[in-house]
Amino acid sequence: MTETAVATAIQPDQTKAVVQWQGIPVTITFQDVKGLICPLAMDQEVAIFLKTCQSLQLNPFANECFLIKYDSRDKAAFVIAIDSYLKAAENNPNYDGCEAGIVLKDSGGKLELREGAFLLDEERPRLAGGWARVYRKDRSRPTYVAVNKTECVKMTREGKPTQFWAEPKQPWMLRKSALKRALVEAFPSLFAGTLATAEVAADIEGTLPPAFQNGDDPDWARFWIRAREELGLTKEDAHRLLGVESVKELIEQGHSLEQIWELLIEWVCESKADNAAIDAPDDLPDDEPVVLFDDPVEECPIDMDWLRDAIIELQWADVGKWLAERYKVHGASVRAMVENLTPEQKREFVAEVERRVGAK
Repeated sequence: MTETAVATAIQPDQTKAVVQWQGIPVTITFQDVKGLICPLAMDQEVAIFLKTCQSLQLNPFANECFLIKYDSRDKAAFVIAIDSYLKAAENNPNYDGCEAGIVLKDSGGKLELREGAFLLDEERPRLAGGWARVYRKDRSRPTYVAVNKTECVKMTREGKPTQFWAEPKQPWMLRKSALKRALVEAFPSLFAGTLATAEVAADIEGTLPPAFQNGDDPDWARFWIRAREELGLTKEDAHRLLGVESVKELIEQGHSLEQIWELLIEWVCESKADNAAIDAPDDLPDDEPVVLFDDPVEECPIDMDWLRDAIIELQWADVGKWLAERYKVHGASVRAMVENLTPEQKREFVAEVERRVGAK
């Protein structure tokens, strides 16, 4: 591929996916993903997501799949809802049903395969994993998968189970994990590429340039346009935040424009918090505390790990749009939008998430 072809591989105005949903063609554009689904995703991640949606015929607006990125330093995660696996299997003429449940282990090491996810409180220490069988009409034996609890439970940075892998929810989550893997093994051609985004990325490796790369050279025009339009920064603002006279100094030190972009996003958020503290009035009565707009620790702390897991479990793909419409708040990511809420709005938002979780 020529340098010109590489440099123009991602063309936002032309990059899109068309999927069939309930017999109707649905078009998902590059702008849809950046504006409504995952504002923090890099151009390559958006392109990969659109390619995956089209190849697997998944509609993100129907909560069939998600592109999730809560921090500019993270890689975007492509998530497919378990219902999408089941719907796809049911559309296959060879699908002949499934069974799934949990694995229990007694004091002697004997295993019990129990259907469903029912577990008594006193049995929780015996929970060892999940299992599933998927049947096909054209095969004499079902596809069987068992998963170990220790390999599946997701942990927070503090080493505790995440909100949706909390102990009471583990039976259901283990059953679901085993069923998902069994469906993929039973229908490998149907679900090709769904286990890892890397499988999709490898398919187009070499055709997508870095977000701010123009051939072998940095794409300065795109970098400064995005800095102005998305972060509201002039060149002078960016140089001040980065502590340099020119961004080229950092390039010469071995940094990429992508790394510099991530630093700018992080420091813009910090700058907003600093400005809020500077602008806070100093003539309030002693018994009336100063309320800092961007102080998540003092005013209304939100466990971002819990929030991330809650949004994934709820399959709340348009949470950014919901926040923008309800609170008139903006940000480069869901995390940034939440941090820009007032303390009262944060409490209301947390209550809304908990309400949706409780109703699920």
